[in-house]
Amino acid sequence: MALIDKAGRRVFTVPPQWIILVIFVVLGLWSGAPASLVLGLFLVFSFMSAINGVLTTVYPGEVFPTEVRGVGTGFAAAISRLGAAVGTFLLPVGIASMGVGPVLLILAAVVASGAIVSQFWAPETKGKSLSETAAGFGH
Repeated sequence: MALIDKAGRRVFTVPPQWIILVIFVVLGLWSGAPASLVLGLFLVFSFMSAINGVLTTVYPGEVFPTEVRGVGTGFAAAISRLGAAVGTFLLPVGIASMGVGPVLLILAAVVASGAIVSQFWAPETKGKSLSETAAGFGH
């Protein structure tokens, strides 16, 4: 959290998603990967996911216009919780029916969609006031 204002939001949003995408593709395609590599990649995934997850409390409030900031922030939080719940339910179902590799490739596709959206449309809000960051979206 202490680094968010110094490094900026995009640093904690965009690169972690691309790194997670690569991890899921590697693990999804390499079914015989050594256990030490799998463990190492999941540790990196956990770290990248934590970095990215911290922004869910900061970023939405900075990018929504003042008029809808509360609704926008609540909507973003609700969608993230819904995604977590659906993912928690579907992960074991998917693994049981398709196997680990295909499920990881599906997850890679989901992460790719978020990475692409973030890469092209996530604004940098570092060093800007709330009225500055929201101005580009409300007018």
